[in-house]
Amino acid sequence: MTDHLRSLLKPLARWEGALVLVLVLELLVFGALNPRFLDGPRLVGSTSDFVYLGIIALPLAIVMMTGGIDISVGSIVSLSAIVTGVTFANGVGIWLACAAGMAAALAAGLVNGVAILLTGANPMVITLGTQFLFAGLAVGISGLADVSSFEGISGLPDAFVDIANGRLVPGVPNPLLIFALVAAVFTLLLHATSFGRQARLIGANPRTAVYSGFSVPRITLVAYLLTAAGSGVAGLLLTSYLASARADIGGSVLLPVLTLVVIGGVSMFGGEGTIGGVVVATFVIGFLQQGLRFAGMTESQVAVATGTALVLVASLRWWSSHLAERLKNQRARRRRTPSSSAPAAQVREPEPLHGATS
Repeated sequence: MTDHLRSLLKPLARWEGALVLVLVLELLVFGALNPRFLDGPRLVGSTSDFVYLGIIALPLAIVMMTGGIDISVGSIVSLSAIVTGVTFANGVGIWLACAAGMAAALAAGLVNGVAILLTGANPMVITLGTQFLFAGLAVGISGLADVSSFEGISGLPDAFVDIANGRLVPGVPNPLLIFALVAAVFTLLLHATSFGRQARLIGANPRTAVYSGFSVPRITLVAYLLTAAGSGVAGLLLTSYLASARADIGGSVLLPVLTLVVIGGVSMFGGEGTIGGVVVATFVIGFLQQGLRFAGMTESQVAVATGTALVLVASLRWWSSHLAERLKNQRARRRRTPSSSAPAAQVREPEPLHGATS
């Protein structure tokens, strides 16, 4: 392979580059199946249907890089939405109601982080429990507005509804702008601050992080608070997009979010991943689901396809990393082993001592 060709293919060797290629192929395939899929304004406008998943996934990626996980994100989305709706329904202004919804989300994140730190239990176990806790709280709070768990609180002000349905920049949906802003913030946080470097090391080698003097409890707590904040923002965006606050609005969030985080290249064992990979994966999964719906699949079939993609990519990541490690070890052994074609070293016989007889 020539050096020029190798330099052209080198970006594709990175996981993010491969994802970009998958995204392009995905658009071409679905465009061939249905030319309307590639209509520019429609394609850009459709991002409002899924970029809220990326807003949750970006901070969740940092949690997973520390070696943790948060199963409760969907319930926090619902809690933020219903607290906002109920607060507004009881006569509070919409912006103060939004602040109440965000406060509820941050309180949920604080519960997750503190419970994990105090108990030392597996984060999956803790957040699996709080998933049911927060979901139950959301259903209970909805009763304060005399609505059932499946009814929505409507009548929200136009100014609030326009947040997710308006376009501050012509041709670009507001949710896409918000996602771009959140992605920029987390890119700087992970790749340009000591917090990001420490979060990676905690996931890669927790013992080394402790010996290095890192404040592991503080970083862990901040990571879960950031994930809760992302879930809270997503809850407000969904409420604005649907013009209705519901206690089950985040019920279907968890699987797609975990899927795009893993597909984005974040290791479930911690210490590995990039924000860029999660950003690209957001569009890969989003347009995949959009394209499958355009192809006539039902929601249950789309869910099956999404779950299958998660299993396949998780397996591919393991095998690719395993193969890369084997190749690296083989190269290291070849460098240490002297070449068989090298001339043998000449062995000199020792000279006789002075005065010795022959």
